[in-house]
Amino acid sequence: MSASTEPPRASEEPVLSDELILEFEQQIKDEEAQKIPLVCQEEPISRLVEEYKDNEPFLKKINNLSKEHDKIRRCRGDGNCFFRAFAFAWFESASKNTDLYAARLFKLKETCELLESSGFEKLAYEDFYEVTLQQFEQLNINDPDMLLVAFQSAESSNAIVMHFRFIASAYLRIHDAEYEPFLIDEMISIQEFCSMHVEAFGRESDHLQIIALSKALEVPIQVVYLDGGSNDQCAVHEFWPEEEDKSKTPIKLIYRPGHYDILYSNK
Repeated sequence: MSASTEPPRASEEPVLSDELILEFEQQIKDEEAQKIPLVCQEEPISRLVEEYKDNEPFLKKINNLSKEHDKIRRCRGDGNCFFRAFAFAWFESASKNTDLYAARLFKLKETCELLESSGFEKLAYEDFYEVTLQQFEQLNINDPDMLLVAFQSAESSNAIVMHFRFIASAYLRIHDAEYEPFLIDEMISIQEFCSMHVEAFGRESDHLQIIALSKALEVPIQVVYLDGGSNDQCAVHEFWPEEEDKSKTPIKLIYRPGHYDILYSNK
């Protein structure tokens, strides 16, 4: 039998589907995120200067931002960073003010009624609520590190995140007529939006989640946007539960594309 004269075939490269590529990219992001604590120690805002030393538009904004702010606190970029950053700041600010602590404890206990009014079964939320309440009641002004320990523990930190997600979802579900017009482009109902984007652990947050949490807990939120735009000043978005709440001190967050951290004003 004569030897085959056909040229050898080149080995075929495996074809990766878009889904597999996205899954692989997400796996890399998740592995990188795992290297960062769920909530970090405070650090000087000058660290951002080091981080963006080769990015002039960012540097100008950071320099202007540092005139009124001196520290940031990073949170893990796992899709829960808004809720985790807000929750930590909400706990932390309450721990430093007796009157504020009492008001927030009362509001936290009211959230059970809010959840049940929106259709949540007690079985679905009670474990998350109990952890959140327990951690809030254990706040100690003389030992602030205990709060950080609680938020660095995945078990307690994630339970708190879920309770705050449920609070935002409950508010949107109850006020669906007011907020459903914002979802015209997505062509989904408030109920679908809440299930897919608010209650789902690890899903990133946008304005609707921020508005809902601000109004449900009656807490003003200020988000400072640090990006590469041409303006030398950071854009600031303010979320006020009611007009009269403008006398309250807002919780401050800093947003960089796709991520929220906590921002602290100069004392």
